Amino acid sequence: MYDPAFSDTSTQNPRVLRRHRIRHTKSRNGCYPCKLRRVKCDELQPACGTCASRGELCSYPPPRAPSKNPPRSRGKATGNEDGGPLSDTFIPSDRAPRLDATLPAIFSSHNSHARVDLPMNDLKLLQFFNSYTAKQMSPHLRRAMVWQRTIPEIACKNRYLMHLLLALGGIHMITQHEASRTSGFEELDTVDLAIVIEHHQRGLEGFREEVSCISPSNAEDVFTGSVLLVTFAFASLMVQELNPLSGNAEEMNSTTGNSSSANDVLRLNWLYLNRGVTSILYDQWQVLNSSRLRQMLVFSQLDGRWDDLPFALPPSRLSRCSPRLVKFAEGASQAVANIKASLHMLEPARGCSSSYSGTPTSHLSESPTTLDSVMDAYSETIDILDTLYSRILSILHCEATENPADKEIQLDFEDAAILSWPIRLPSPFVASLETGEPNYLRGHSLVILAHFYLASTLLDTWFLKGAFEREILKVNTLVGSLNESQLSTFMLWPNEVVTSTLRCTA
Repeated sequence: MYDPAFSDTSTQNPRVLRRHRIRHTKSRNGCYPCKLRRVKCDELQPACGTCASRGELCSYPPPRAPSKNPPRSRGKATGNEDGGPLSDTFIPSDRAPRLDATLPAIFSSHNSHARVDLPMNDLKLLQFFNSYTAKQMSPHLRRAMVWQRTIPEIACKNRYLMHLLLALGGIHMITQHEASRTSGFEELDTVDLAIVIEHHQRGLEGFREEVSCISPSNAEDVFTGSVLLVTFAFASLMVQELNPLSGNAEEMNSTTGNSSSANDVLRLNWLYLNRGVTSILYDQWQVLNSSRLRQMLVFSQLDGRWDDLPFALPPSRLSRCSPRLVKFAEGASQAVANIKASLHMLEPARGCSSSYSGTPTSHLSESPTTLDSVMDAYSETIDILDTLYSRILSILHCEATENPADKEIQLDFEDAAILSWPIRLPSPFVASLETGEPNYLRGHSLVILAHFYLASTLLDTWFLKGAFEREILKVNTLVGSLNESQLSTFMLWPNEVVTSTLRCTA
């Protein structure tokens, strides 16, 4: 049956299937992305509809100046911007977009005075601090955020603090590079030590100026600077160029009569810096307790939380922690008892100028008045050492949990302010370390100092790793040169502890 619906309409009405292009006005003002895709641009600004829907950056050519030449004939156009064929390869021409086309005239003008060269070394230090240093400063979540956010924010507003921040990131980079080199791994990127020292010195100069006029308005800045300075001082103990290991005891003891040289051998400058920057903040303590840095001041040890805790029944953390911590726990109490006993041996020398042949006091040269003050300082210092060791033992003997023991221990070490011992030392004891004459009394001071150093070797953090182990080695060499068997015996246990592994081996 004939059905006209299925008939070939092309023979009856050849115009039915003929296609017509939708008429539109030609325009050369479309955006560049639409020109490259050869699609019609609706020319909406600042972004056309096509670019907006595709989430692309939309940019327009600069307004055309009126042309004095008549338009070309459409029949002669072999390729144009409006819809004609474009080559597969984009060939720049004098009509290509200028990169400064969308900038205001004040910025697009080429002003040589506005050009700033990027300090690539400084950017490298800043990137390293943000990516690595700040994230490894504290195992405590809130204090870690202070390092990652608050301290950089404060440093961005103070040039001298930024110098100190870059110096800290730089010395961290140097220590990491040295560790990778000595371990046989691929050497990491590093920076010249001279650049780091330059930042540190410039930051220190600005810090001193701020300290001279400290007030509630700049207390937060000064505290930030003190934290950066103290951390740098700790880390500098690991850098060979800043803290060389002297060759032998004779070289170390050749500093007789020169306390500054003796300090350089033992690197006591960090100790004075630590005590100094802390003391200047005492008057601003209330201000800092309500500042953005208050998390850096909240330590559980202030209320005696870790003092005299009863030991947990087995299994304690010691069953799952590092060998170094186990070795420390085994000998800490006895070590303090031995030092206290040696202090009693010095008591007969009080108030008398004569000495007893064949006893340790035969090597004392201090006057009775000086000796009395030193003995009192010794007694106070050993009590501080006893409290510090008791706090550490309380942490180690806590009941074990399912969490990694070493991680929990390091968190508690920070809460207990284990690293705060330098600011607690009596000034007369610190002064006894400065004497240049290598006698028994100075050797006794060095032994006590080494036992404080030992507490710092228990902290697993990058700016302490290996630092105080080196200092204990120096003390051991100095004490050995005195030929005092009792003092040398006191150094056996610290040497055993530092040769043990710190990280958990389970």
